Amino acid sequence: MRSSRRERLSITAIVLAFVAVLVLWASLQPLFGSPDEIAHWDAAVQLAMGHGWPDPTHLKLLSATRAGQAEGLGFLQVDRPTLEALLASAPGNGATNQMTQHPPTWYAMAAGVLHLIGYLHLRWDLDLYAMRLMNVAILGTLPLVVWAAVRRVTRSPRTALVAAASLFLIPQVGFIGASATNDTPVIILGAVVVWLVCRIVTGDRSWLTLEALAVAASAAVSFKATALPLVPFAVIAVVIAGQGRGRWLRGAVVLAVPVLATSWWWVRNVLVFHTLQPAGLPQSIRTEQFAPGEGPDLGGFVNTEWNRVTNSFWGQYGLLQYPSSPIVIAALSVVAIGVVIVWGFRSGSRRTAWLLALLPLFTLAAGLQNNWSTYLRTTTIGGIQGRYYFVLVGALAVLSAIAWRRFVRDEADRRRLGRVVVVAAALMTVYGLSVAYRGYYEGFHLKVTTLGLRLLAGQTPSGPMGFGLIALLAMSLLAVAVAVTLVALRSPEVRTTPGGPDGPRVGDGEDDRVQTTADPASAGDVRAAAHTGANAATHTDAPADGSAVSEPAATSRPGTDGATTQRWPTAAWS
Repeated sequence: MRSSRRERLSITAIVLAFVAVLVLWASLQPLFGSPDEIAHWDAAVQLAMGHGWPDPTHLKLLSATRAGQAEGLGFLQVDRPTLEALLASAPGNGATNQMTQHPPTWYAMAAGVLHLIGYLHLRWDLDLYAMRLMNVAILGTLPLVVWAAVRRVTRSPRTALVAAASLFLIPQVGFIGASATNDTPVIILGAVVVWLVCRIVTGDRSWLTLEALAVAASAAVSFKATALPLVPFAVIAVVIAGQGRGRWLRGAVVLAVPVLATSWWWVRNVLVFHTLQPAGLPQSIRTEQFAPGEGPDLGGFVNTEWNRVTNSFWGQYGLLQYPSSPIVIAALSVVAIGVVIVWGFRSGSRRTAWLLALLPLFTLAAGLQNNWSTYLRTTTIGGIQGRYYFVLVGALAVLSAIAWRRFVRDEADRRRLGRVVVVAAALMTVYGLSVAYRGYYEGFHLKVTTLGLRLLAGQTPSGPMGFGLIALLAMSLLAVAVAVTLVALRSPEVRTTPGGPDGPRVGDGEDDRVQTTADPASAGDVRAAAHTGANAATHTDAPADGSAVSEPAATSRPGTDGATTQRWPTAAWS
């Protein structure tokens, strides 16, 4: 994909800032300070110790894990023991660890990292920190993937940069992604699947892209059940975007790879436990009855779902006991959802938008069905967290880009909106970090005290000096990313040119405007240009978000694979 030097500089700055903020999140959280982190860490350590992966409800937390948690919560010491010493001081096992309800993929990766660093002979909090940093490495390229997907669909480098920067609007992604959790690979692989689908629905018919899509979807479902909707989404997108009978073969390939490579876990669950994902805790298995004269409350269920999902999607820290302002959460939720619903599916962008909307619809339906059935069985509304929907981050970014470009049509207004989003996103991240710090170390009071800083220094695995350097670097890189992106947004236009006679081929980048007759979005234009000999003075072809773009005359040349390609010598995208 061709891009200007300024665009490359901007996206690089955004990625570096995102990685630095992730490291800051990993360093700010106290030990076992995020949802289920204690269970994820314990399961990975036990796998590294050779304890295997027993059936759900059969894995028990190490007594040493509880001892470490007590030490961390009590802020009793700075010089913590090695894991080997901790295990020796607290032998045995305790309560149930529910994590064996998930595939062992992430835990095997974490166990491999633990062996690489000699985990038994390190301070046990450094073992936890290593797992967090592994997830930082996994998630760090998320802005790059979102940028590529949005750029492909909208053909707008500016919109793509704003979309990448808008990830800072969701501090919870960084908070969860930088903890020890199996959610992190699902977030990045979900975004990769969306990017590859965007390439396919905008004309990329290469088998390499198709195979990459199949592998990405297959890899995602090997980590967690929340990734399962990616498979039908990818298959349907490939079939709808294709042409002729060959689209069914391509769809079959995308389906076959996950079925053959990673479906064994889910098939076994159905055969052995009669469900895709069995409950991990004994109390989740027990069936309870509603009191006489009472029954399920649909209104209460919907209200609980909305409040818990929105709060813990944007920013609710700790063990979900430190929320962001409800005004901020409500405003972000209503505006984000409202603009997509009202403007995202209008004429000119409807086909692409509806294809992308399949993933949120599938994921939402699966989540609601699971939670409602659990409610009916146990009388408790549980299993509701925004992180279970982070697989949608890539799809929501592209849908939002389409919707906002349809809503704001004037170029000057788009630039102003872009600047507002970039600055607001950075401020939201700083706000999220402040909420988490105040919750963890200041009793949720709006202040910074010597005692709070001492508590932080006693908790962070990076040490007080290391944490200070990480915080300074993260805030500096965030400021640089904002400044560089604002400069890029002020540019009157971004121009790209083909890379010579052997320049980019089909699907290499929308800015180069290289398409084949296989692209359903432009097949009619290509056939018309070929029929008339490309004698038209100008050519207009709207990008996938529905905004019109005028282009110079097209010239055609045969591709090396026999397909006819259309090349515009210069393309300017807003």
